[in-house]
Formats: sequence, C-alpha cells, structure tokens
Amino acid sequence: MSKLRSVIHLLLTTPLNNSEVARSANVSRATVARYRRIALEKGSRWSDLQLLLDEELDAMFNKAWRRLTRRRMADFAWVHTELQRPGVTLLLLWEEYCAQEPANALSYSQFTEHYRRYRKRIDRVMRQSHHPGEKCFVDFSGRKPGYTNPDTGEWTSMDLFVGALGCSNLTYATCVPQQTVPHWIAAHTRMFEYFGGVPAILVPDNLKAAVLRPGANFIANPSYVEMAEHYGTTILPTRTYRPRDKAKVEGAVLIAQRWIVARLRNQNFFSPDELNTAVAALVEELNQRPFSRLPGCRASRYADMERDAMQPLPAQRYEFGEWTAPMRVDNGYHVRVNQHWYSVPHRLVGERVSVRSTAAVVEIFHQHTRVASHLRDDTPGTLTTDPQHQPDAHRAYAERTPESFLAWAKQIGPATTEIVRAQFERAVPALGLPACSGLRKLVMQHGATEVEAAACRAVEIRSLTVKSVKSLLNTRRHRREGDEDIQGDLPLHANLRGPDYYAKAVEDTSC
Repeated sequence: MSKLRSVIHLLLTTPLNNSEVARSANVSRATVARYRRIALEKGSRWSDLQLLLDEELDAMFNKAWRRLTRRRMADFAWVHTELQRPGVTLLLLWEEYCAQEPANALSYSQFTEHYRRYRKRIDRVMRQSHHPGEKCFVDFSGRKPGYTNPDTGEWTSMDLFVGALGCSNLTYATCVPQQTVPHWIAAHTRMFEYFGGVPAILVPDNLKAAVLRPGANFIANPSYVEMAEHYGTTILPTRTYRPRDKAKVEGAVLIAQRWIVARLRNQNFFSPDELNTAVAALVEELNQRPFSRLPGCRASRYADMERDAMQPLPAQRYEFGEWTAPMRVDNGYHVRVNQHWYSVPHRLVGERVSVRSTAAVVEIFHQHTRVASHLRDDTPGTLTTDPQHQPDAHRAYAERTPESFLAWAKQIGPATTEIVRAQFERAVPALGLPACSGLRKLVMQHGATEVEAAACRAVEIRSLTVKSVKSLLNTRRHRREGDEDIQGDLPLHANLRGPDYYAKAVEDTSC
C-alpha cells in the first residue's frame, strides 16, 4: 500500500490524531493535516476511496502533481527512433521539444522519466540500441521447411537462413540445401542484394561455415573472410555462451519460424525454387507488417533511417572460392587439388602455398600474393603445367614434340620442313625426336641458311635423313654445281701424280 493510501485509511477509519498518523505512516504532520482538511472538505469516505487507483487517489489529494501532468507530453516513439541516430542524445531531443512550446513543456528530469517509462512498455527486442547500417545478425533456423521430390515422393528438408538488421529489424530469409560454406556465402550474397546495401559488421553465430575456432582470438573461415572483404564489411562473431549477444537474430529467427515455417506447414512444394518463392512472399509481407508498439514497419523504418547508412554494393557480385589448407610444393613444382595437379613457379619448391578454387579457375597464392592461375580441370591424375613455371632444361625437353619441331622447321625453310616431317613418318613417331634435336643443333653450329641449303641437296638426292644433312655440311658438297668435276673423297697430296704429269709423259714418248 502506498503512503498516501495508508494515511487516508488511518484518517478515515481510526480516531488517531495527526501526530499519531504521521508517526505510523512515516510522513510529516503537516502533510497529514493537509490530507485531513481535503478529506473533510470533500466529505470523503474510505469505502469509496479504496476503490480508486493510486493515480486517481493521488490526483485528488496532490493538486501540484495534477498541474504537472497537464503539460504537453512529447512523442516518445519519435524520441526513441531519433536516439538510434549517431550523436543524438536525450538532452538534444529535449531542447528541440522545448523549442516548440517552452511555456508548456516538461522539465528535463520529467522528460527523461517519461522516456524511461516508455521504454519499459515497448517490445524487448526493439529496446536494444543499434546504430543505422552498423550490424546485421545472421543465423540458421532450428526448424526446417522442405519440399517433396516429384519423382520419388521423398520429402527433403532445407535449412532456413535468416538475417536481420540491428536498427530497422528489416529481415531476410531464404532456404538452402545445407549449412555448408558455399550455401552460407550464397545466402549472404542474396541478402545484400535484397537490402540494396551492405552493413558495417556481420554478427554470425559460431557455426563451422563462419568460424573455424571460436573464442576471444577467433579464426573465421577464409572463404567467409574473403567474401566480407569483397563487400567491405567485417565479421564479429558472438561470444560463446553469451546468448544475449545474438538476441536480435534469435528474435528474428523465432519470428521467421512463426511467420514462415508455421504458415507453410500444410503446403506442398516440389522444388527448392518453388519453396523459396513462397518464402520470399512471406518475408516481404513480414517486413510490411506494422509494429505493434512503434510507428511504421520494418520496411519503412529501413527506408527512413537505415538505407542511406548502408555501404553500397560492389560493381561485381562475389564469386565463391574455396580455400585449401597451406600445402608444401614438391620437387615436381606441382600441387594437387581435387586429384588434379597444377604447376607453380619452380622457385617455390619446398615453400607453402594456399589454393583458391572457383567454378572456373584455380588460383595459387604464396604469402598472400597470387603466383599461378589455371583453368579448372577436375580430371583426376592429370597435369596442368604452365611452361613459364618450368626450369629452362625442363621447358626445352617438354617442347620436344612433333608439332613444335615442325613449327620450328617452317621458320628455317621448306627443305628443312621436309626433312623434319620425314623423321616422324615411322611406326613410332617419337623415335624421330632425337634426330630433330640433332638437326636443331646443326642450325646452331652452321646457321639456318647453310642447313637449308644442305637440306635442299638431301631432298634432291632423296636422302631425307639428318645424317645426310650433316655429311653434306661437313664436306661442303651442297655448295658445288652438279656438272662440276668432283674430286674424290681423297684429299690432295704431294705424292700423288696429277694429269699434268701424265700429259708430259705422253709427249716424251712421242719424241
């Protein structure tokens, strides 16, 4: 019982004097005397007064308080909304409120007291203070919707992803097949596009798709971090065993379960797309639903307060890339990704590298610098090698192919091309590779012009071998005319008798 009610009860039901009533109720004697005078003037009876509320009883005996309550009240819903803006304080809002009608305004102490009372009456989730565009809370729902496979009749459950902005409570939801990293990140991408902007901070729970190691020194999933960097936002997981850290998303998940999952419980869907279409319609309806104790709705609150505070979307949509754990480069300067081998620069043999795989490209990083990029190839056991990654000796050996030798020979001349082509016209074409390597060495020794001339002579005599070309180059016979007297293979020597000697001998005989 309040002191006022106790004093009135003692005055009207007991013969106690003012001093005795004051001592019993622990109030001043002057206050008791004033209450007795008012009760006598109004002819009050306790049987009537005991039915009144405390506020009504107080209004009868405390006229000064009644005059105070007749002053102009502020719109505390507007006050609560404005306080969400950065830098706005109660003192500033009180000054703006007083500037409208100073004579009829509440004092600052009464203004703050009425606002505290207002905050106790509004919804518990909306009472939290979040700056516009600052945080987005994301999580999966425990209750799962699903669809029926039209071919097998099997019911397949899907995970419901829910994201809610801290200030406006604008909510996004979509269904994904699993709580894996690719689906987790794809849901974020679609959420940002639905919001039309990006919040400054993402607040996930400590699920594996988001956080590899929770705690004060948490380690976020590399793919999740890369996505956040692409959109210019930051990841700040909730603390473990601190449910109040994620009260916003827990409330949003609960609302989504009641507003989406419960409403879809009696409907049949036959594909994930059909299910997500129904979910999207309910999400839009939820965001347009008016608040029960605040003006507007989620969508209008977002448009008025939070849209301009969001960061803009990047020009390109994020492409998911899956990271591997650091791996050491072997002596073959290749790393294995999904049973396929990709080359890295040979200077990195023995170093640790990380690999990022997208749907089309495999990128290899060393100390956060990309050192190799290959088109993705999921053929198991095969190699993808960039010649620039090989040592000079390995690259030269790898270039020993019929195609490369023919391309080289065309640069020398048609006769050389004919010689090279002849080396591969055999049962095992690979056996012609050593001969072509020898022909290339001849070009390095004698020059392309000499080799092409020797090849022409070899084609004329129908001896299409590298051995013939080498012999012609050594003897210089490829430079002689066909009608010219060709000396035998024996070199000139002083002991040999030439034609002049025999001509002289014939003259002596005739004499």
